[in-house]
Amino acid sequence: MCDMEDELTITFEDGRTIEVDYGTKVRDLLNYLKDEDIIALRINGAAVHADYELIENSKVNFIRVNDRNGKKIYIAGLKYVYIKAIKDVLGSKTSVNIKHSLDKGLYTTIDGMDKVEKSLIEKIKKRMNQIIKADMTINAINVSKDDIIEYVSGNNEYEKVLNYTYMTNDAVTMYELDGEYNYFYDILPASTGVLKLYDLKILKPNGIVLSYPIDGVVPKYNPAPKVLQAFQNYEDRLKGLGVKYAGDLNKLIVESKIADFIQINEILYDENLGEIANMLDKNREIRAVFISGPSSSGKTTTSKKLALSLNTFGLETLVLSTDDYFVERENSPRKPDGSYEFEIIDAIDTELFNQQVRDLLDGKEVVIPTFNFITGKKEFKRKPITMKKNQILVVEGLHAISERMSSAISEKNKLKLYISPFMPIALDRHNHIKTTDLRLIRRMVRDYNHRGYSAEQTLTSWMGMRHSEETYIYPYQREADIVINTSLAYEVGVLRTYAVPLLYSISRDSEFYEEAIRILKFMKCFINIPSELVPQNSVLREFIGNSYFE
Repeated sequence: MCDMEDELTITFEDGRTIEVDYGTKVRDLLNYLKDEDIIALRINGAAVHADYELIENSKVNFIRVNDRNGKKIYIAGLKYVYIKAIKDVLGSKTSVNIKHSLDKGLYTTIDGMDKVEKSLIEKIKKRMNQIIKADMTINAINVSKDDIIEYVSGNNEYEKVLNYTYMTNDAVTMYELDGEYNYFYDILPASTGVLKLYDLKILKPNGIVLSYPIDGVVPKYNPAPKVLQAFQNYEDRLKGLGVKYAGDLNKLIVESKIADFIQINEILYDENLGEIANMLDKNREIRAVFISGPSSSGKTTTSKKLALSLNTFGLETLVLSTDDYFVERENSPRKPDGSYEFEIIDAIDTELFNQQVRDLLDGKEVVIPTFNFITGKKEFKRKPITMKKNQILVVEGLHAISERMSSAISEKNKLKLYISPFMPIALDRHNHIKTTDLRLIRRMVRDYNHRGYSAEQTLTSWMGMRHSEETYIYPYQREADIVINTSLAYEVGVLRTYAVPLLYSISRDSEFYEEAIRILKFMKCFINIPSELVPQNSVLREFIGNSYFE
C-alpha cells in the first residue's frame, strides 16, 4: 500500500467510492467493476482508453455498449479484431481495406482478392470468435512519430507514412492486439471479450460487409447496390488521379497542385448532373425530377445546378422546395417530449403538394406557397405560375422521392434521385470518414455561417434528427432511380478551417465533448485548403457561404 498522499479517491456515477494508487490504469477500474455492459470509462468528463493513468481524484462515468459513444468504441474494436483475424488467416502482410459504411455495416475488401469464397468467411469468423473468446487485451501505447513511420513503412502502408509525415505531433497513441499494431481515431475497448455480436456477409464478387449490433441486435444486411455504385464510381475516378487517402490530398497541397484538383472534382460533380440532363433530353416523357437526401447533402445546390444543366439542352425548369409545404404549425406532429417533429413526412402537406404538382403538369395556373417559419403558416403571396409543355419540374426536399410526395404522377413521368455525400477519401486503409460525420461538419459550418448557431446547438439538434433519418429518410435509397454522390474529395481541407474552432468551443462538461474530440482527431489529419479556391457554384458553397445560388 502506498502512502496516503499517493492515494486517489475515485467516485463512480452510481455513488461508489474507492481509493486507488496514483498511476492506476483505467483498465484496473474496469476489472473492479466487472460489468460487461460497460465498454469504457469517462474520467472527469473525458472518455479515455484503458491504459490511461489516473493522477488526480476523479469522477468516473460509465460508457455502455449501447450508448451513442459506446457504439463507436464497439465498432472500432470490432474492426481491429476483423483486421487481425484476416491477417492471421491469410498472412501478416495481407492488406485489408475498410472502405465505408453501408447499411449498419462496413464495406471492406482484401487487396488482391477478386472473389471472396464462403470458406474464407468461415475461417475469418472462426478466428474472430477465438480472439473474442480469449478476451485478448487491447493495449494503448504512445509511439514516437519516427518509430511509427518506420513500423508502417515495413508494412508497406504508404498512406500512413504520408499521414505521419505531415502530422505536427511528436507522438501518437497506437493500439496493440496480440502483436498487431494499428491506429484508430476512435477509442478502443480494453479487451476483445465484449465484442461478441457481429456478422460477415459476402458482397459479390470481392466485398465483405462487417455488420455490427444496433441496440443489442445485429440487423440483417439489406443491400443498396446503387449507393455502393455511387461510392465506387467516385473512388475509381479518384484512384485514376492517384488520390485515395488524406496523405495523397495533403501531398497535392504541399506541392501546390490543389487548385487543379479542386477544379477536376467540380467537373466530375457536374458530369453526373450533365448525364442526367442528357437522359431527360432524350426521354421527354419525364416531366418531373424529385431529389431527396438527408440533411446537409446539398439538395438546394444540386437542384439548381441540375436546372442549369437542363438549360444547356434548351429545357426550361421550375424548381420547388418541399420546405414550402409544411403543414400549419398547430397541425405539426410532435415528438414524445412535446416538441415539434419537422423531419418526418407527416410534417408535409402532401395532399396540397400533389394537387399543385398535378395542376402544374396539366398546364394549370398555380400559386406556390411560401412557408413562414415565424408564424408557422403557409402564405400564398407569390405570382401565379404555369408550366410550359417543354418545361421540367425539379423538386428538392428531405422526402421528395417518397411515393407519398408524387402519388398523383405516373411513374413514366417522373425521375427519383437520392443524393448524399459519400466520402471516398479515407485517413488510411483502416480509418474511413463516415458520411454522417461529413454531413455533420457541413451542417455545423452552415449553421454558424448562416444562422449564428454554436457547435453545441447544432449537435443538440443533430442528435435529435438522426433517429428520424434512420426511420424515414434512409429507406428512400432503395426507391431511387439514380443515386448521386455529392461529396467533394477536397472538402474536409476547406471545412476544417471553419469547423475546428467551433469544435474547440465545446467544453469538457458538454455531453458532446467526446463527439467533438473524435471529429477533431480525424480533421487534424488534413491540411487547410483556402476557401478562396472553391468555385462560387460549388455545392460546398452551400455550407461555407458566398454561393452563386444564394
